[in-house]
Order: sequence, then C-alpha cells, then structure tokens
Amino acid sequence: MASRYVHLFLGLVILFAVSSIITRTTPFDKIAENLKRYCYMDYEIRVSRSSGDSRDLEYYRDKYKEQLDLLSNGMFDDHRKDEAKAYFVKNGFLYEAWEEDEHRSYLLAKIVDRGVHKGATPEEIGFDYFILGKKKIVPFSEYRKGPGPKPFVSAGEKAIYLYRDSLEPLLRWYFQSLWATAPKESSDFHGDPLSYSLYRDLQEICEEIFIKRHYMNKRSAEETFVEEGFKVFLPTLLGMGARMAADRDKHLPSDYQYLRACLAGLSRHPNHTIFCILKMVNLHPHSPLAVKGWKIFLQRLELTYPDEITLQQISEMSQDILNNLEDSS
Repeated sequence: MASRYVHLFLGLVILFAVSSIITRTTPFDKIAENLKRYCYMDYEIRVSRSSGDSRDLEYYRDKYKEQLDLLSNGMFDDHRKDEAKAYFVKNGFLYEAWEEDEHRSYLLAKIVDRGVHKGATPEEIGFDYFILGKKKIVPFSEYRKGPGPKPFVSAGEKAIYLYRDSLEPLLRWYFQSLWATAPKESSDFHGDPLSYSLYRDLQEICEEIFIKRHYMNKRSAEETFVEEGFKVFLPTLLGMGARMAADRDKHLPSDYQYLRACLAGLSRHPNHTIFCILKMVNLHPHSPLAVKGWKIFLQRLELTYPDEITLQQISEMSQDILNNLEDSS
C-alpha cells in the first residue's frame, strides 16, 4: 500500500512538472503577447465606426499598455524605439513601428536570417536585409486587408525585409497535396496555373521528393522541400529588395514603390510562381502610376496557357513595363 502511494505521488509530481514545462510562459512571451494585444487594439480603434466601441477599445488598449510598461520595466524603455528593437533582436525577433498612411503601424516577426546583399538596379547597390518568418504583429495595411496575399518585401528604416510567410504556407500546402496524391510522372503536376508554375520552378525538388521518394520520413521531406523551395525564390526577393533600397529616398507612394520592386525582381530574376501569384491577386493600388502599372501587368502574358510562358518573356515584359512607367513619371 505504501509503495502504491509513493508511485502515485511520483506520478503526480512528474505530471505537474511536465505540464509546467509545457505551459511555462517566459518574460519575453508575456511582453510579446501584451505588445500584440496593445497593437491590435490600437488597430481596432481605427477601423471602429462606433464611438461607444472606440471608448471600450481605448480602455483595453490603455490597460494593455500599462501591463506592457510593467513587464518591460528594467528591460527596455518602450518609449525609446531603439531600446525596444534591441531587446527583441536579442530574442530573435524584429520589431518596428512607423507612420503608415497617417496611422501608426507595427511589425513583430521572427528573424529567420539576415545579411548584406549587392544587386543591380541597374546601378549596383548594397543593402542590409532580414528574412522574416511568420509575423506575430502585422502592419496596419495588412491587418486592414485581412486574410489574403501578403507582400513579398518592404523597406524598414535601415534594412529591407523579405517575408518568408508570403511563400512558405503555399509551399507547405503544395507539399501536402503532392505527398497525399503521390504523383508518378511530370504530367501529374499540371493541376492549375499556380501548381504548374510551382512545378516549373521546383521541378528537380518535386521529382526527387515525390516521384523518386528519396525521403521516406514525411516531416523531413516537408522541411527539405520548404527550405530548398524558398532558396529558389530568394534571388527574386533579393532583386525586389535591391530596387526598394534604391528607391528608399525617392519619396514614392508605397504602392508604386512596391510595383517597381516586383517588376525589377522579375526582370532580373524571373520565376513562374511569383509571376503567377502577382497575376492572381488583387492589390488595390491607389496612386495613378501603380494603378496603370498593375493594369498593364495583368493584361500581358495571360495564364490561360501557362506552359507557353517562358522566363525570358516574364523578364522582358517586366522590364518593358518598368521602363514605360519611368518614362511616364
């Protein structure tokens, strides 16, 4: 009987220890979560149409701000942006706050990688960049649009940000569908324009993993597919970043700046997938040059017959549109 009680006691202790480890929240987690609640409450106040709702939202926003100040006390001064950014970078995250379209905007995302890149625009330019993972806090423009296409790149104060979460979910969805269907030959990859575009860019990886089945472990195969797939798209993203870095001080409208970056990336490092994604999404531009540029882009190289579109055509078309827009401006 005593032995049974001892075993029961030890079992409860182990269960409590395991549950504590699983549910343990670090000081950083608490700070990040309160910052997220504060920022999203700040966003909600802007989109709220009721004055009564706004007052309630302001109350909760102020409460989250008080809690954030208490949690960050002794670690960084939330009113000093450089201190806050340094704290998050130390913990592997990038934090940014800036004015966007007359509103405060925030960004908090995991840093996947960082580096320095030199690219031609056509003049050579060097810039610092961060590859960012899934965002804990999205910018206000992204929050306002809700679920939908995410930007590939953006410009920070001192670096260019490349967003991995614009492509990674797509790569994981594509992997899951192919792993389940177990394609046997190349024709099995031709489901729709986007799937076919992914196959054309990732043909070697697709055949190695899904047809030859070099990876028997699904989890290992998925991670390899995502990592190798992202490497294929990285040159295009860096090409976009180079154009964005070159335009940093030109005071261009943000939607026109993004259009120029996309066209420059595709002209220097064309690929089928990013071209297809940009053809399929509705970006809702506002500035006249951005509206004109995207309209021309959507009219050129129809996706009805994607197998007839070549990388050279994508490159030449993108450069042609970019040149015409520069002449117009």
